[in-house]
Amino acid sequence: MTSELSGYQKELLAHIEFIGRFYGVVSRADLVKRFDISEASATRTFQLYHSIAPDNLIYRPNIRRYEWQDNASPVIEVSINKCLSTLTDGFGDSFAHATDNPFAVKNSLFHVNLDILAGITRAIKRKYPITINYLSKSSPQGATRQIVPHSIADSGLRWHVRAFDRKRNEFRDFVINRVSALSPCKSHEILPHEERAVDDAWNTIVELELQPHPRLGKVATMIEFEYQMVSGILKKRIRQALAGYLLDSWNIDSSPDASLTGQHILLHLKNSQQLNFSSKRLAPGIHGYGV
Repeated sequence: MTSELSGYQKELLAHIEFIGRFYGVVSRADLVKRFDISEASATRTFQLYHSIAPDNLIYRPNIRRYEWQDNASPVIEVSINKCLSTLTDGFGDSFAHATDNPFAVKNSLFHVNLDILAGITRAIKRKYPITINYLSKSSPQGATRQIVPHSIADSGLRWHVRAFDRKRNEFRDFVINRVSALSPCKSHEILPHEERAVDDAWNTIVELELQPHPRLGKVATMIEFEYQMVSGILKKRIRQALAGYLLDSWNIDSSPDASLTGQHILLHLKNSQQLNFSSKRLAPGIHGYGV
C-alpha cells in the first residue's frame, strides 16, 4: 500500500515511524512542529498510518501519545546513514529513495543494526534499563548483561552505546553491533548512581592540542592548512570518554616524545603529558607509558 502514497505522504509517515521507533512515543504535535500542518491534518495522517500498520502504534491516553510496540514492523524503508545523521544532526528525510544517486559517500565497513539501535534509543528517551546479549573477546558467543544506556556515539570506526553496566557497577562503552539480542526492562527503575549526570568521563571535556608531527617539518605548513590549524595547533574539545577513540581513529601519535613513525601518522598530541584519562590507553604510542 505504501507504493501508492505520494512522496509527501511518505515523508509524513516516515516521521511518525522515526519518532516512534527511535524515541518510543510520538504525537500529533511532532507532525505539526516538523511540517507546520494543522492538528486535523496530523490526525488524518495518524489515521492513514494506522490503516497501513494497525499494530505498530497504540495510543496511550494517560500521556496523550502513541507508543511504539516492541514487536512492531516498520513499513517505510529507511536509509541507515540518514537515520544515524538524523539522530546526531536533527531531522530531515528519513526514508530511502530507490532512485537516489548520492555523489557524497561515507566509507564504512558495516552498518549498525537498526532494530538494536532503535531498542537502545527508546530506552534512553524513556529512561529504562535493557537486558542485552553482548559478544566480547571473553564471551564470543555472548553473555547476558543488564545496562542503563544514556547516549550513543560514533567512535569514528563504529557506533557505541554509553551505559551503566550493572555487572561491573560502572559506566562503560558497548559496541552496538556486538549486541545480538535486546529486551526492555520497563518496570525497572534507574538508580541515581546510574544516571548520565554522574558519568564523570562522559561529562568531563578535555582539550586536545594537535600539531603536525615533529618529524614532518618539511610539510608542516601543508598539514596546518589541511587541518585548519591556528599558530600550528588544532585545539579539539571532546568528551573524555570519547577522546581515546578519536586519537586512535585518526592515528594521532600520543607518545610524549613523538616517537612513532609511519606515513599514516601526520599528527602528534602536543599536550599528551598534561592529559590523563582512561580511554587514552587506546591512543597510538601510549602502550608502555602506564596510562
